[in-house]
Amino acid sequence: MVVVLLSGLASMAKTFNVHGNSVREVEVLLGGGWALHSILSFLLGFIACWATPKYYFRNALFRFPPLLILMLCLVSADEAFQAVSPLREFSWQDFLINISGLLLGSAVYRLYLANQSN
Repeated sequence: MVVVLLSGLASMAKTFNVHGNSVREVEVLLGGGWALHSILSFLLGFIACWATPKYYFRNALFRFPPLLILMLCLVSADEAFQAVSPLREFSWQDFLINISGLLLGSAVYRLYLANQSN
C-alpha cells in the first residue's frame, strides 16, 4: 500500500509542481526516470500479486489478478493524463517500462509461488 501511495504521490507532485524537484532528484539519484519507473512498476506488479489470495493462482490458465488489472489501468491513465498536462509530456518509453515492469513483477511472483509449492 505504501508503494502504491508513494508512486501516485510522486506522479502527482511532478504533475502539479508541488515538490516536483524532490521527485526529480530521486530520479537523478537512481540513474534517470526510466530507473524509477522500472523499480516502482516492478514492485507494484509484485505487490499486486502478493496481495491477491493464493487460491486465485491455482487455475492452470494465466489469469491476471484484479489488483494487477487495476494497476495497469492506473499507470496507463497516469501516462495519458501527462499528455494533456502542461507541466508534463507523454512518453511511450515510460508507458512501456510501466507496463513491462508490472507484468515482470507479476511473473516473478508467479515463479515464486511455483517454487514454494515444489
